Amino acid sequence: MRQPKFRGYSLETNTWHYGHGWFEVDYTEEYKKEKGIEDKARLYTEGYPVECELKSMGEYTGLKDKNGKEIYEGDILKARKSISDETEVYFRVKYTGAAFALVHPEYHNTIYMEVMPWYVRETAEVIGNIYENPSLLEESE
Repeated sequence: MRQPKFRGYSLETNTWHYGHGWFEVDYTEEYKKEKGIEDKARLYTEGYPVECELKSMGEYTGLKDKNGKEIYEGDILKARKSISDETEVYFRVKYTGAAFALVHPEYHNTIYMEVMPWYVRETAEVIGNIYENPSLLEESE
């Protein structure tokens, strides 16, 4: 069984950090308003805890894209539309409560990553994430 791996974006360092556990920081609404901050998470990295933006937190799926890049919850993947259609479409990686899935507004069925069709697995490429690149999904709709 693999150890869970997470990532989060820190506005303080302007970089992504990776670790093996996190929790939501319990700031009061009054404090957040006073400081002008949004919800935060504390990510436990190998060296020290890092405060990250809560909305940026994502878990590693255990899978890699066609270039060997790790795929995290919140990533945006570009992949082939179907076996017979080589058109490229964009999917958002989402945790559904039971498994990681690929979500696209055009499809009625969810594609679960554990049983991802070969044409998606072989062509999938991480092109961004919903935290830094939300417009990528808007453009594909």
